[in-house]
Amino acid sequence: MAARVGDPSKTYSRVTMEQKRAFFNHIASSWDEIQRGPQIAPGIRNFVQCAYLDGARSILDAGCGTGILVPSLLAAYARTKLIIELDFAEEMLRRNRAKYRNSRLVRLAGDATNLPFPDESIDLILCFNTAPHLGDGEAAFRELFRVLAPGGTMAVGHLMSSLELNRFHANLNGPIAQDRLPPAKEMGKLFGALGGKDVIAQEQPGWYFVRVNKPE
Repeated sequence: MAARVGDPSKTYSRVTMEQKRAFFNHIASSWDEIQRGPQIAPGIRNFVQCAYLDGARSILDAGCGTGILVPSLLAAYARTKLIIELDFAEEMLRRNRAKYRNSRLVRLAGDATNLPFPDESIDLILCFNTAPHLGDGEAAFRELFRVLAPGGTMAVGHLMSSLELNRFHANLNGPIAQDRLPPAKEMGKLFGALGGKDVIAQEQPGWYFVRVNKPE
């Protein structure tokens, strides 16, 4: 039987989201250093550009961490009044808040599988470096698609291919060792099954990008 997105094996269920939260809270102090590298900044700008939605009034940065997308989002969406930084790790959000003080930014501790937003209320949803860690990824993306506004866009991105990222995780000790990112085409099929249109699925070494629009 084919594995579901974000739930590749029975081993996965042995790791609780509380264990993952503790892990990410623990590494929050070194997260920015981990994310450094010559390809990171241009890769982030490329992701934000590829996911760009003209006229977006609200943006949800799901799994925002310490705010790696924030500078690019503030620059690309100068007229957008609401950018929600969502993460389940409180220490990531604390550091995010300390780094970026802007009235357009709202921080929220929460779970992508149970979002506190009305149906069809967010214009643009971005999941950067997040998808493998969502637990039941299929349920999370169903929930994210629920809050996506008609005519809105959702995009998933990584600066590794699924093969590269899965190998990287497999070599780690701890609660994310079993976290898996499905191939971009598989993610695209999921988005289509949720009712999305105009699906784009790109994957190559150093790049993973899936984008979907919600019909108006």
